[in-house]
Formats: sequence, structure tokens, C-alpha cells
Amino acid sequence: MASIRRTLSPVPRAGGVANLEVCSVGSPLSKSSSSPHSSAFVLGVFSPRSLRALERSKPKGQLWRKVLLHFFICFMIGVSIGFIPLASRNLSTSLMPKHQAFSFENTKIDLTSSINETTEFNATLNLAVKEQQQIDKVRNDVSNDKLLNEEPYLESQKLLIIVTQTVTNPFQAYYLHRLAQTLKLVSPPLLWIVVEMTSQSEETAEILRSSGIMYRHLVCKSNVTDTSLQGILQRNVALSHIETHRLDGIVYFADVDNIYSVEIFQQIREIRRFGTWTVAKLSGDKGSIVLQGPVCDGARVIGWHVNESNRRSKRFHIEMPGFAFNSTILWDPKRWHRPTLEPIRQLDSVKESFRVSTLIEQVVEDESQMEGLMNNCSSVMVWHIDLEPSHSFYPQKWMIKNYLDVILPLV
Repeated sequence: MASIRRTLSPVPRAGGVANLEVCSVGSPLSKSSSSPHSSAFVLGVFSPRSLRALERSKPKGQLWRKVLLHFFICFMIGVSIGFIPLASRNLSTSLMPKHQAFSFENTKIDLTSSINETTEFNATLNLAVKEQQQIDKVRNDVSNDKLLNEEPYLESQKLLIIVTQTVTNPFQAYYLHRLAQTLKLVSPPLLWIVVEMTSQSEETAEILRSSGIMYRHLVCKSNVTDTSLQGILQRNVALSHIETHRLDGIVYFADVDNIYSVEIFQQIREIRRFGTWTVAKLSGDKGSIVLQGPVCDGARVIGWHVNESNRRSKRFHIEMPGFAFNSTILWDPKRWHRPTLEPIRQLDSVKESFRVSTLIEQVVEDESQMEGLMNNCSSVMVWHIDLEPSHSFYPQKWMIKNYLDVILPLV
């Protein structure tokens, strides 16, 4: 500004510089100006002496006109520079919502498209799941119909508790294997309780292990000399075991020397309390077959097949393989309103022909608590064929170690 002032100052006269300095110093605008030099310059330009000097010399006036133009341009540039930060702030403020709105709109569009795609995928997945469920339902219906047509007794899956007593004799292995093969054909659940006398034999244990049937191998340790009482004691051991462990199922005494149809095991699952049916038995002379068991009207027992001389004194004319009952009667007497809380056991103090009847009298009171099975007691599915061995030969592990006597030598 000093250089500009030297250039623009008029021709030096007496008192001219002093007057300019006085104006520049004493001007009231010096506080608001950017510098004392600029205020002095303005006062100097608009002072009367300067105006008179311009009027006197036109070349000098053209110089002042350029100076004023430069000043105005610089002033406008300074003002513009001062407003640039404010303008940029207003511009950014005005542009940010638009940008954010644009980003939000883009995000909204992306989310909308993602939601639409997810909804379409879920709808397709649900449709596929429904179709698969319908297919599975049809398959299950077909398979269930097939199972019901083939085995109509699979609906009831009551546990069968099959009690078998066995003694050592030449037919023991044959009897056990035959009964095991029959029980393997019965649908589970089935528990085979096999009771032996004195101790568990290796031969019986091997048959039970190889049968593939769920079993319990029990031992009756009572020392008796009368072989006719062994079966009673063995059955009582099984009854005590069922009562102690509270086994819930249908109890059936399946002796090894009987022949059974598989269907009988399926039908006794339907027993609610006590079920009975007819048994075919060979007569004493082995020449004819007699029927023993109930006479039924539908499922109601109305009479008995009687082929014995003591028919009037015997209460129930039923054979041991001709009945089964609910095991809860043994350990839950209140449920069945039993008149006594004494344990149910087969008695060995009565005559042999009364032992089965006295056992049944502890389970039911009369025929009204019985159910006639096997097509209303008209079908025979149990055959009792008593095969007495001609000798007591019992090979160890059912194997013959010595060679047989040669009757006819080989040629």
C-alpha cells in the first residue's frame, strides 16, 4: 500500500504531505478499516485537494480511475473470498439430505428386493415341504394299510410275558428249540422267562442267548424229591419275579411240550383281565383227541368242555396252556378289587387235577370276569401232546461222545 500511495500521491507541495498525514491519522474510520494506510488512501482520494488535482490534470485522472477499478476488483474479490466458507457450508447442508435420501432410497430398494426374493424363496420352500408332507402321508397310509392287512393285531403292543419251566430230559433241547423258533415269529415286545431247577445249565443258557429273544433265566433252588411238584415251584418263582419287578403285561404259561400257533400269541395281547380258550389234548390211549376249555357265546363264557370223572367238584375246567391274565393283578390288587392281598401262587397242597383251577380262583371270581378268545372259543390253536421219554439218558451238552454200535458194516 505504501508503493501505491507513493505512486498516487500528487505533486509534492508545501503542506501537502502534512495535510494528508493529518487526515489519515485523525480520521474516525481508522478503527474499522483493515489498515491505517488504506484509510489514508481513501481519504486522500476523496479529499478536495485531490479532486482539484484531478481536474487540473487529465492524465493523472485516468491513473486514478485505474486505481479505483483495481481497488473495486480487489474489494469484490475479498468479499467473495469471505463468503466462500459460508456458501460452502450452506451448500453441503443443502446437499446432504439429498444424498442421504438417495442412499436411503437405494437401501430401501435393495431391502425391498431382498425381502421380495426371501418371500418368494420361503413360499417355494413351503410349497415343496407341503408336497413332501403329502407324499409322506400317502406313503404312510399305504404302508399302514399294508401292515393292517397283513398283521391285524399290531395295533395292540402289550408286553407278552411267557413263562416256561424246563427240566433235564432227552427232549429238553428239542422242546426249547421248537418253542424258541415259535416265539421268534411273534411281534415284540415279548419277554421269555425260563425257570430251571437247582442251577442254570450251560446248554439252556446257550439256547436262550442264540434265540434272539429278550429273556430272563431264573432258577428254583427248592430241594424237592417229588418231581411232580417241580413245575408248581418253578411257576411260583416266575410269579414272584413278576410281582417283585412289577412287570406290566400279559402272563402266559407256555410249557415246552405243547405245540402253539403263532396267532395265539397275537390274540392274547387283547386280554384286559383274564382270557381263556379251548385246548386239544390227546386221550390216554393216544388214539383220539379231546377238547378241554370253555364254551362261549361270543366272547362270554357260558360253559365248559368236561371229560373228567370229578367234573362236579372242580370249579374251572381249564388246562394250563388254556388261559392268560393281566400281570398287574399280581402286584396291584386294589386296581382289580381283589378280596385278599395274599400273593397269587399255585398251590402244591391240593390234588394234581385241582391245581390249575385253584390258581385261577385267585385271579377271577367267576366266568363274568373272563373273556373267550380264539374266534369265540371255536378255534384250536394249542395242542398238548405228552411225549414221555422211554429212558432217562441225558447227554452232556446234548452231544454223543461215543460211537454207536455198528449193526451193519459198510461194504
